Amino acid sequence: MHYDFDQVICRKNTNSSKWDNVKARVGNADAIPMWVADGDFVAPDPIRRMLEERVRHGIFGYPYRTDAFRSATKRWILKQHHVELQEEWMVFTTGVVPIIYTMIQAFTEPGDEIIIQQPVYHPFIHAIRDHKRTLSNNALRYENGRYTIDFEDLAQRAARPEAKLMVFCNPHNPVGRCWSKDEVDRVARICAENNVLLISDEIHSDLMLFGNRHTPAAIGNKALEDNTVLCYAPTKTFNIAGLRGSCAVIPNPAIRKRFEYQLLCNNSVQECLFSLPAYVTAYTQCDEYLEQLLPYLEGNVTYLDAYLRAHMPKIRLVRPEATFLMWLDCTALGLDKDALYDFFINRCLVGISKGEGFGAEGEQFVRMNIACPRATLEKALQQMLHVYEQCF
Repeated sequence: MHYDFDQVICRKNTNSSKWDNVKARVGNADAIPMWVADGDFVAPDPIRRMLEERVRHGIFGYPYRTDAFRSATKRWILKQHHVELQEEWMVFTTGVVPIIYTMIQAFTEPGDEIIIQQPVYHPFIHAIRDHKRTLSNNALRYENGRYTIDFEDLAQRAARPEAKLMVFCNPHNPVGRCWSKDEVDRVARICAENNVLLISDEIHSDLMLFGNRHTPAAIGNKALEDNTVLCYAPTKTFNIAGLRGSCAVIPNPAIRKRFEYQLLCNNSVQECLFSLPAYVTAYTQCDEYLEQLLPYLEGNVTYLDAYLRAHMPKIRLVRPEATFLMWLDCTALGLDKDALYDFFINRCLVGISKGEGFGAEGEQFVRMNIACPRATLEKALQQMLHVYEQCF
């Protein structure tokens, strides 16, 4: 069927965190919400039909978790990324962030060092601090509009006896890098050689843009597999984040057993009645949706890039290779971080994510979610241009 991603749907007064909580989370209730990684597109028809059927049944008791998520995940990852996972490796969870929190609890102690690569998805930072672990920042290099990994620094950090775990964003949120196979392999190898457990967050791995290909971390190399946990979910791909379904792929049986025990200790083994059916439906019946979504997102990226170049050249798009989260370099505006956020949120009325939330390296940047109808993006850019022309 044809999906109309241009359709504008009012999400206000629907208990939407993105739209109804924008004042608390962004700072201005009148700003167009373009912050959290939540799309403004209707979910695929097969998922909606499945949910409607469940609702018509009318009884919403405790769900029984079947193994259907395992075969669905295996099928999806093989089709999308040409890698075959073993079903026994898989553990169903309620989200990728809970996987990371649980791994930190199970495999580190207060004071242990956890490596991340800032600027990076802010829950990585929160997970470390919430558990009183020590943040070890292998900061990404930013040169000529592109981010790369400082492998020499990573190797030095991994070699420290205090380093126990690394959380790797693959592909990267917010800078939009689709790490190459060589880059992914080098990260996995450095971690394995230093006995640093690698947690690879691959939630955005389906959202590859402009012909880029995703490389799942470590799969195919037994030594690296045994030191790696991969995190998948259909929630970003199919815009079903509120249904809370994800999968931890853990090849090493000892690590898997310890992770499952920690889940039990946290009483984190129950999901919503709709979670697993939505997950399975997404990974088995919604291929057509993604095939149509990716060209639309690429069109939004191209439109945004061209508009900024033509009308607001002091705001530069860091060209994304993956995801619908755009990282905008605003250094040339010459504003401090508070003035920069005021420019977007209060003057332009565009509700972006503040770059400093991803680490100090992001203070001259903002993140913009373009998983929205083109008309919404156009309106946001027009509001930005009106203020930009007055100021610069």
